[in-house]
Amino acid sequence: MSDEAPLALSRAEARGLMLAAQGLLKTPGSAPGPLALQRQIERLGAVQIDTISVVERSQYLVLWSRLGPYDPAHFDALLSPRRVIMEYWSHAASIVPMADYRYYRPDMLRHGAHLWKGDREWADEHPTVLRETMASIRERGPLASADFERDPTRGRTAAWDWHGPKDSRRALEILWTTGELMIAGRRGGQKLYDLRERVLARAFGGAAPSDDALPEPEERRRYLALRTLRALGVVTPSWLWDYFRLSPPPLGTKRATGLAMLQGFVDQGLALPATIEGIDEPAFIDAALPLNTVRPRRTTLLSPFDSLIWHRPRTRGLFDYDVCFEAYVPPPKRRYGYYCLAILHRGRLVGRVDPKMDRSGRQLIARALHLEPGVALDDGLLAGLAGALHDLAQFLGGERVVVGTNHGGYARLGEALAGHR
Repeated sequence: MSDEAPLALSRAEARGLMLAAQGLLKTPGSAPGPLALQRQIERLGAVQIDTISVVERSQYLVLWSRLGPYDPAHFDALLSPRRVIMEYWSHAASIVPMADYRYYRPDMLRHGAHLWKGDREWADEHPTVLRETMASIRERGPLASADFERDPTRGRTAAWDWHGPKDSRRALEILWTTGELMIAGRRGGQKLYDLRERVLARAFGGAAPSDDALPEPEERRRYLALRTLRALGVVTPSWLWDYFRLSPPPLGTKRATGLAMLQGFVDQGLALPATIEGIDEPAFIDAALPLNTVRPRRTTLLSPFDSLIWHRPRTRGLFDYDVCFEAYVPPPKRRYGYYCLAILHRGRLVGRVDPKMDRSGRQLIARALHLEPGVALDDGLLAGLAGALHDLAQFLGGERVVVGTNHGGYARLGEALAGHR
C-alpha cells in the first residue's frame, strides 16, 4: 500500500481539476468536427439523454457547453452511420462509446434484475407481442414506434401513462433493455430500433462480438470506477458510484468498497491521494491529469442533466450549489423556472437562467435569471453570461436573445446582449 502523503486541495483547486477532466476548463476553439465530438463523449464516458426540448435536448447541450457551436448532424452521424456510439442505460438512459459495449452487455443479459418491476410483469404476460415486434423488425429492418399500428379503441389510461396505448412501444423499450434490439439511429428524434446483431456487425466490421468473454462483475466494476475517476478528475469514495450507477459487491458498503478500490488505483500509480478543504472523506486525483491546471476563466451554461452536476450531493459539497429541475413541478410552485440551466462562471456555479427557444421567431428568450446569494452581476459575469446566451442562441439557429419580464431586475443583461447583435 502506498504511504504517499495526500495532496491538500482547496475546494477551488478541486473544482479546477474536475472542470479540466470534464472538458469545461478551456475556451472552445474553432468549430469542432465529428472526431472532436467523439473524443468528448469518450472522455465523459456517458452523456445522459433527455427528450425535453424547450431549449434543446440535453445530450446536445452537454457537448455545446464544452465545445461551443457545432453541427448537430455530426453528432447524429456518430450513432448512424458511423456506429462509434450507442444508447443504453448507464447513469440513466445515455449515449456511451460503442467501444464500451462489452461492459454493458452483462446488464442486458441480467435483464430480470434490470427491468422495472412493471415491465417484467408485462413481458411475462405478453410474450406474443414481444415475438411479433421482433419479427417485424427482422423482416422490415429498423423501425420506430410510429411504424407500428395502434388500436384505435385504446387511449392513455392516465396523464403519466408513459407508454401510451401502443403495446409495441412498451415492447420496443423492453427489447432494447434486454439487448435483443439496439438503437440504430433516430428519425426526427424518434428512436429507430434494429436487431442487436445487425447493429453490432456494422459497428465492429463483421460479426457481432461474442458473449463468451464478457467481463466478470469485479472487472466491470473496476473498469467503470476507473472511468469515473478519469471523467471527474477527482473523486471521493461516496462520489464514485453515481456516475455509472454502480453497485458495490454484495457484502460491501459503498464507502468502504470505494475507498479500497481507489486506494488500489493509488497503489497501481493510477491515482494520487488527496484531501479537499471542507470534504470529510479522502479524495483521489486521476494521476494522468496535469495538476497545474489553468485558472478557470470560462462562462457557459449547463443542462440539469450535465455530468458535472447530475450527482447532487457532489455538486452541493464541491460547488455549494443545489441543482434545480422543475419541469414536472406545477407552475405556481416553481422557484426558478421550467428548465433552468446552471451558470458556470470562472469555476463556480453562480446562478441559473430559465431560457426558452422560440424557433419560429428565431430567438432565445431568457425568461428568468437567478443568482446565488452573495453573487453580484459585475462586469465580468455580465459579459460572460451575455456571451454564453448569444452563443447558445447561435447554436440553436437563433438570431437574437431576448430578456423576459421575469429577469430578477437585471436589466443590464439586456443592454449587454445588445452588443452581440
